[in-house]
Amino acid sequence: MGTWGSTLYANDSTSDVRDSYIKYLRDGISSTEAYEKILEEFREYIEEDEEPLFWLALAETQWKTGRLLPEVKEKALEWIDKCGGLELWEESANGGAGWKKTLERLKLKLLSPMPPEKKIKKLQEINHNLWNVNDIYAYRFHGEGAEKHGYKDKYLLIQKIGEGGESLIGKSAMQVHIIDRVFDKLPTLDDINGARILPLDFPTRCMNEEPVWMSTYLHLYKNSEYPAKHLTFIGNRQGPANCESNYQVLAWFDIDAWLYEFHQLWQGVDYDTIGKGVYRYTKGNRV
Repeated sequence: MGTWGSTLYANDSTSDVRDSYIKYLRDGISSTEAYEKILEEFREYIEEDEEPLFWLALAETQWKTGRLLPEVKEKALEWIDKCGGLELWEESANGGAGWKKTLERLKLKLLSPMPPEKKIKKLQEINHNLWNVNDIYAYRFHGEGAEKHGYKDKYLLIQKIGEGGESLIGKSAMQVHIIDRVFDKLPTLDDINGARILPLDFPTRCMNEEPVWMSTYLHLYKNSEYPAKHLTFIGNRQGPANCESNYQVLAWFDIDAWLYEFHQLWQGVDYDTIGKGVYRYTKGNRV
């Protein structure tokens, strides 16, 4: 168990109990069901040295959300009176003085009037796979940085080429590549003919013959970050797809900036194919 301080949630065990209980409430289940689930999930804590930490964290979280059950309160107060968890500080110079103060404050809280039950909002469902494979959209630059660098109201084409990235962001996301050409007016499907793909990488990283990242997984932190009003659907067709897996993940919220930055980095820089869907920076060669 990791411990990084003497406050209640400055260790892995109490943090896990708190976060899991809140997650159950966000799932929309009742307080009783959440309690039953948390008991089942952390059964091994109750049977091991982490038991006092379990009851302390659960009691504080239930009190804070207006859901403190009598049996949880009783268990927590019993462990407070026994200085539960103090063994974490056996080797500390002050004998766990900070943890003792934490327990004193928690006892005062649990014995004070509990706040009204708080509504716990369900977490927003986020769909990272917004397009069909081979969909092509024109993205219109609009930010201050784009205006400063001469890109405002110009377009770049983005194409979805696959899905994946579960190990990177926890959920499957759309994999895209960018057509390496800036358009002054809204482009058409024919404008991808003969175009190269824009590397989404840094030339300096690729100079040691590392493969160039030619695509990225796009994700959202929240749905409102998706720049729908700056995207125009162009059509669906097979493009110059690069489906080679990589570990690049970029976000929608700052797409205006990273698009023109990568475009600037690779203008006049050549790269060549070294295998199916794999590209290499060509040292010293400019086009």
